[in-house]
Amino acid sequence: MPSVFLSHSWEDKFFTRKLAERLEEAEIRVWIDEAELKIGDSLIHKISDAIKQSDYVVAVLSHNSVSSGWVQKELAIAMTEEIGGRRITVLPVLIEKCEIPPFLKDKVCADFTDAQKFESSFSRLLKALGVSKKILLNTKTDTITVKAISPEVTITPLGLEHFEDITLTGSDIDKTYKPDPNKTLYNIYFKLSRRPPQEWIQIFDAERRFPRHTMWREAWVEGQDIVVHCTPAEIKEYHLEDIKEDLSNTNQKYRKYLQEQAIQEERKRIKAEKEKLEISDALEGLEFD
Repeated sequence: MPSVFLSHSWEDKFFTRKLAERLEEAEIRVWIDEAELKIGDSLIHKISDAIKQSDYVVAVLSHNSVSSGWVQKELAIAMTEEIGGRRITVLPVLIEKCEIPPFLKDKVCADFTDAQKFESSFSRLLKALGVSKKILLNTKTDTITVKAISPEVTITPLGLEHFEDITLTGSDIDKTYKPDPNKTLYNIYFKLSRRPPQEWIQIFDAERRFPRHTMWREAWVEGQDIVVHCTPAEIKEYHLEDIKEDLSNTNQKYRKYLQEQAIQEERKRIKAEKEKLEISDALEGLEFD
């Protein structure tokens, strides 16, 4: 089976983890930095070796990754290997509309921008990797696995059942302050309905990464508050609606993340059951007298 190096920005790790897990289920060897790197490793040497030992480099393209200097280094190494006639092939995977790097523009992208079409996009990616989807369906147990995780079946994790959208409940004037007395910008605090989990915060940070207009300001989560670095006069005209939109998008993406986590847990459970049955079949009928 082929081996794949996943080049991505850390802000896109939720999608990348899902893709890695699906590729591993297809018995494809996957190299993903957060899983492979150990404390003390030389980043550039470790990653360079991993790329050179892979059959494919899958470039996860987004606003985050195309502006990441580290991802550019990874792709430069991979393209050098490919252009040099070595066995490696670079496959671009588009997860949001963004500017494609010039050296990848002549390649057809696997389009994952529509979350509802993940399965069809994944099938096309498997084909590009030289893997037939039939490999995933070659046993009765695996067929049950695929059916059990199909879109027609709803798998609801405990976290999703109890997750309520995180919303703004008001401002906190007592916490608001001016970090630099010589400037007009304040750190203005807004209360959230509850303290968000770490994964939710990471999604929110990614939502705020790229400006949507010229008055865009830095904002971040601090405990049970969202802090906006701006002037008080800007709040009503610009930032309140921005933050509400970011909260809505983050809640939606976090729910999707919980659903994907549940699907992965279901896959692991079925895989464990399959392995248990195989062991049971192998040991059945043994005589120990």
